[in-house]
Amino acid sequence: MDPDLEINRRTWDTWADIHFESEFYGVEAFRRGELSLPGIDRSALEPVTGLRLLHLQCHFGMDTLSWARLGADVTGVDFSPRAIALARRLADECGVAAAFVEADVYATPERVTGRFDRVVATAGVLPWLPDLQRWGAVVARMLKPGGRFYLREFHPISQIFSPVNGSAEAPLIRYPYFPTAEPVRESGAGTYAQSDAEVTTTTCEWSHPLTDVIQALVDAGLVIVTAREFPYTTYQALPWLELYDDGYWYWPMSIQPIPLMYSVQAVKPNTRSTGLLALH
Repeated sequence: MDPDLEINRRTWDTWADIHFESEFYGVEAFRRGELSLPGIDRSALEPVTGLRLLHLQCHFGMDTLSWARLGADVTGVDFSPRAIALARRLADECGVAAAFVEADVYATPERVTGRFDRVVATAGVLPWLPDLQRWGAVVARMLKPGGRFYLREFHPISQIFSPVNGSAEAPLIRYPYFPTAEPVRESGAGTYAQSDAEVTTTTCEWSHPLTDVIQALVDAGLVIVTAREFPYTTYQALPWLELYDDGYWYWPMSIQPIPLMYSVQAVKPNTRSTGLLALH
């Protein structure tokens, strides 16, 4: 494994147990039968009953298992062995059928058999990947002809700000929007889910402009069918965001200055058809 990816794998191994026990993820509510999926994901993909669904970078699998509760035949993939162990444990505890595979995203085609009706990746996943062209090729390879890929991600323009600056009037720009020769390497205490966790870890992250994401999917032979930008996030990703009545977090202004999330759906052309996309 690439040395930078190995650094990240060790970090996610460390974070897995912290996140599993954190209030941020709400595992206890999931055990009681609630779903962890935000409405934005469900409205994009439902119904999924009877469909084979592959969840890339699934962490400890709570969203993967939520899709299973909605009727999908699910497989989750993550490069953290500890996260995969927790995912299998949670599946057993909740009595939900699912397959979980320990694999780097780029190794998915060698570790996971078959093709899928849906491939899903959500959110905060792409900065951990150095090569979007390889990523797009993996997505395309794992889809059946006519199958659909769904990506929901934090908007890269929202990721340039320093999360430690709490001023909504003058946010500090700290990170690059466009790709750099080297990843952004940082060490710090806590995690995004539990800031007071008594751990110090190192991360390596890569910047990916929105156009690079779309181009990687197009270059892999997929057809973009929807691309949307949203003025909100699913959690307080920046300290100055405020929770609105709809359950999402917005910039605290009368107008929303920048997009905070985006989604893309792409379809693998059905070569058996007469040039038309077969959506199902």
